[in-house]
Amino acid sequence: MKKNLRFFARFAAILLTVVILVGIINIQYVSGYYYSDVYGEVQKFNDVPEHITFANFGTSHGLAAFRYDENDKSSFNFALSGEDIYHDYQTLKQFADHLDEGCIVSIPVSYFSFCLSTEEPSQKRYYNYLDRKYIRDFSYETLINTKYLPVLRSIEFLFKDLIGDQELNSENFMDAPAEAKVPALGIATDIVAYAEEGTDANEELAQLHISHAKTRAESWRSGRMVVGKKNMPENTKLLTDMVNFCIKHKFKPVLVTIPVYSALTNDFTKEELDYYYYSNLHKVVKDTGVLYIDYSKDKRLVDNPAYYNNSDHMSEEGANAFMQIYREDLNKRGVTVK
Repeated sequence: MKKNLRFFARFAAILLTVVILVGIINIQYVSGYYYSDVYGEVQKFNDVPEHITFANFGTSHGLAAFRYDENDKSSFNFALSGEDIYHDYQTLKQFADHLDEGCIVSIPVSYFSFCLSTEEPSQKRYYNYLDRKYIRDFSYETLINTKYLPVLRSIEFLFKDLIGDQELNSENFMDAPAEAKVPALGIATDIVAYAEEGTDANEELAQLHISHAKTRAESWRSGRMVVGKKNMPENTKLLTDMVNFCIKHKFKPVLVTIPVYSALTNDFTKEELDYYYYSNLHKVVKDTGVLYIDYSKDKRLVDNPAYYNNSDHMSEEGANAFMQIYREDLNKRGVTVK
């Protein structure tokens, strides 16, 4: 009997030691660069304020374009890079009780949004803040390896953190925040200072955007759009459901086409944009009666290269200009921003 007790005591002591060590290592990893690279963007959902009166969702385009005063607790940017309509909708449902009645809910829709996959399991990042019922193909294994003990699948990155070997995780490059991609794309990180050097610098910046636009348009056209066109009906329905959810909960939904640099829009034919984008968007508007504002050809916003970090993500200067115009346009349409 005593031998059995000693055995179990030793086993418990070893198990406790292992648990403590794994916990310490996990804390080290979570505080490091690579965890932040993959999951840092969703940490904002740990501190979503109550009584929100002005919010936006969307992809990295919405993330870059919507800017609120850092002390403004009545507004929140729910957008995520690489976000699809399905997870936009699930995020809205998750935090609906944080939105006040009458909250303006801006829903930006990017050119490729209707073509994003409607079948793939939810990415790991969603396990950090969404309830199980909102996660597609929920897995307890993924939950543990993502939310509770991510280091179990990330020992390699923990070692890289320890030796200071930090580089953008290529697997997550398309989902990285726009500002993280800028250096890799060869575009000036301080756009405003770069443009203020003079006309020649501004023209050079425009050329960088034009070059980037050609690459971006071809990437979307040959990849997400052509491959994902089968997803357009389901994504159109998801967006319709999202708008109707807002109406049912007495929010004020607004569909928005975020401005991108003019060269990017011009690199698509009218037929392409009508088929992959506007036909689906206009169906939602027709079926729901939702307010829709299109900034894709707004000359106040689309022709100034200093307003963009690259051809499709707005700079801080551009976002400030966009927000001023957007607020004014909402007020003109009787949608008062509190």
